[in-house]
Amino acid sequence: MPQIGLHYIVVPFTNNHQRRLTMDFRPALSRSTADLLTSLFRIASVISLVFLDAPTVDAQPNHAPKTSAEKFKNVWVLSDMPADQMGKVMNMMSASLGVNCSFCHEGTNFAKEGVGHKDAGRKMISMTLGLNKEFFGGKTEVTCNTCHQGKSKPVSNVELTQAKPIVRIHQPQFQPSADDILAKHIQAVGGKQKLDSIKNRHVIAKRREIHGGSEPEELWQTSNGLTRMVTQYGSVSVVEGFDGSQAWKRVNENAIELKPDEAEQIKLEAVIAFGSNMHTMYSEFAFQSADRIEDREVIVLSGLNPSKMPERLSFDSQTGLLRRRVLSVATLLGEFEYQVDYVEYQEFGGILQPTKIRFAVPNITWTREVTKIEINTEIDESIFRLR
Repeated sequence: MPQIGLHYIVVPFTNNHQRRLTMDFRPALSRSTADLLTSLFRIASVISLVFLDAPTVDAQPNHAPKTSAEKFKNVWVLSDMPADQMGKVMNMMSASLGVNCSFCHEGTNFAKEGVGHKDAGRKMISMTLGLNKEFFGGKTEVTCNTCHQGKSKPVSNVELTQAKPIVRIHQPQFQPSADDILAKHIQAVGGKQKLDSIKNRHVIAKRREIHGGSEPEELWQTSNGLTRMVTQYGSVSVVEGFDGSQAWKRVNENAIELKPDEAEQIKLEAVIAFGSNMHTMYSEFAFQSADRIEDREVIVLSGLNPSKMPERLSFDSQTGLLRRRVLSVATLLGEFEYQVDYVEYQEFGGILQPTKIRFAVPNITWTREVTKIEINTEIDESIFRLR
């Protein structure tokens, strides 16, 4: 039976992809709740789920991480890969080839053999791993995207009609320090004194899906890093938070297991929102390069977040405002990147805040559209705990 974990992974439904799902949210939801979720997500035309044909997760959290072969059925080439990379790798392959799951699988029965391009995919994965082992010392330099570039067949010819002029970014002669860039950002959003006076934020927003559906979102954040977010899918609440020591997530009353990178994103939510404490969260923080995002030049800083995962933060060269943040998670088939863009800054309570926050992982994007931010409201800190 397919097991489903609710995270930020989104799989779009198409007309020939709509089918009944039996769901296990670790622990399992009731059948009636599963049916309700299926109906709600079909109406919205997207579903925030990653499908995994897996046994139930072990109850003991401190056991050695399972390999893909131990956790999933009929995994051959990726058998030694950590099981928690499977969802990321599948999304990266989908994005690299511009296809969905049905290209290699039948419905949610991912273990079934003789379907679509599954055998061809195994050969291509073997080739990719072999190239990296023989020519790059085991480093992941060649990926699916190296040749496919968003198309189901590898791209061999230069597409002249889509060729774009090369835009060279002038690299500064004297590299700015990370402290100077962060100080400029703090000044741009309102100044340290104003930021220090803000103890919490209450945010009203909508989560806008790429296919047009939307769900209401509500966030509570404090200056010392506590955060809680509720996304409402009809009568189903997806809630996540950080209580100061532990990140957590649940669907209604059912707790969801978080992977390390997912927990890290929840932890950093409030820190990034307030801005003044970013320098305390990253180690080895330093100038990386000048670059361009759309029509704006940016300064890129790189560093390690508290979980020692590499991140890049891009700040507008002129305004100093944070423009983009990218977390990289290493997988067997390349870097899985979690990207957040901060745009359309507006003033709330004397500080500038982004009102459109665009999230993207391979093959998936969604946007938080902020409509209201209340500053220094009364908040009961018990809401930040998993309960």
